[in-house]
Amino acid sequence: MKEIEKSLQVQRLQLNEMEMQSSSMKKVVDELHQESNRQDSLIQNAETGMAELRALLNELESTNGLDTVQIDIPEQEFLNQKELEFSATKLNTLSLDAIGGSTWDEYFESVNRYIKDHQLSLANDPMKNLLTQQHQLDILNRIKDDYKFKTAKCDKYDYMIASFCGIVTGLIDAFLVGVPGSSVLGKWTDGQVDNVVTKFAKTVFRFDKANGANVRTEPSGIASAIGYLERRFKVNYDARYASDLDLGGETLNMNPSNHHLKSLGHSPDIIGLFFSILDQFTGESSFISDGKIISVEPVEGTNKFQLQGNTFISKIFAGFANWLGHLMSDIAGSSGTRGHDDGRRGAGIPIPFYNLFQLCDFGSIKVNGDNKTIAEFSTKVFEAGYDARFGATMAIPVVINELLIKLMWSIKSLFYHKNSFKDSLPFGNRPELRRMLVVGHGALCLVDAGDAAIRSGGEALLFATRLNMVAWTRFGFAAFKEARAIYLSKGIDFELLNKDLGLEWERVLKEAKEPNNT
Repeated sequence: MKEIEKSLQVQRLQLNEMEMQSSSMKKVVDELHQESNRQDSLIQNAETGMAELRALLNELESTNGLDTVQIDIPEQEFLNQKELEFSATKLNTLSLDAIGGSTWDEYFESVNRYIKDHQLSLANDPMKNLLTQQHQLDILNRIKDDYKFKTAKCDKYDYMIASFCGIVTGLIDAFLVGVPGSSVLGKWTDGQVDNVVTKFAKTVFRFDKANGANVRTEPSGIASAIGYLERRFKVNYDARYASDLDLGGETLNMNPSNHHLKSLGHSPDIIGLFFSILDQFTGESSFISDGKIISVEPVEGTNKFQLQGNTFISKIFAGFANWLGHLMSDIAGSSGTRGHDDGRRGAGIPIPFYNLFQLCDFGSIKVNGDNKTIAEFSTKVFEAGYDARFGATMAIPVVINELLIKLMWSIKSLFYHKNSFKDSLPFGNRPELRRMLVVGHGALCLVDAGDAAIRSGGEALLFATRLNMVAWTRFGFAAFKEARAIYLSKGIDFELLNKDLGLEWERVLKEAKEPNNT
């Protein structure tokens, strides 16, 4: 690409030089044309003077008695030979060095030689040399017309549709999601998670058996499935009590009901993956305590663990498999808890990024007469069943709200505004749809907050467990995108511009690779 850009710039500079030389040649030709006209005028004047002279001589010959006649002929500006000579030096200086070659290397070598001989500087943007000012202006105007951020122009029906969808899904959240443990939808999602864990355990069991592992009984229920996965995917950071760790003077208030929250490797996100692999490589365990991250080692003899793999890549893969498999063993609770028919859900894993609240070791929230920091309060909320399973439950009304708004927007765009089917698809930069999502998710959050405030009776812990964190997170993202669009309303959507440029570049490359093209 660099060589192509350089050669195109040189060609453009040559073209500019040719235009300049053409202009110089035109100037010389115009001067010669003017000189020729002046000389024609002189010749015409000389011919007129000669005619007058002949007439005077004839008149004198016909006159008698005159011996001699004194004739004063006025001086004429006769042609100068030097003025008729073509100034070859002017055109001899109008020359252009040739650039070429039978191969690309020879051609590019001549390009570099031309640059060196003419002492050219190509440090500027190549487009400034390759395009004229008019072309650059046309491109800028087209970019402003096609890729300028567009603000939403919603009508009253758009706001009505978005608000209606948000209120309906807010009522679903209030009456069907509720709080952990007594949620109508929560019981369904818990059952679906149990099914996924059981199927995953059976799949791993069959894989191990096919590869000659010493396995006997295939998991049949959720308790046996969890137990099999716990034995199969052991990790060194699965301590249940602080006494299982060599804290070395550090403090860690941890028990079986919150150890999945305190242990960073149990987080089902990029943070959990990083600390899980780090702990497996170092043999230490990473926890959050008192608003800070600590790395400690298990008490000697409590956890025998060795990361499999002979190479660095194989160890990374084994660490990832252990992290994923261990999350599956913990997402539905422990085998000891789920092995009883007392209806206990057990302590699952936290909602993605929820454990970051453990870093907030400040604030004061009253719970049962005691003041708790944000970190301590979030622990109490997690212990009340606010885990990843309940996070999936909270996501149901949010997803329904999102789909309803997009569906209604598409129908309105297609049948009311008479747009094409392609322009009615709820994808890409749709300013009106973006605004409707903000209104819809905002309405859902208002209903959710009102329900939580009324039913909690002012109790902070109950209020937090009834609050739909997924809905508020989605509303925050939607509001951020809308605020960003308003802020950038006078700017250019470079993301869309780069996408279209990428598609155009792929098209050019595809055409260049076709057999008929050279």
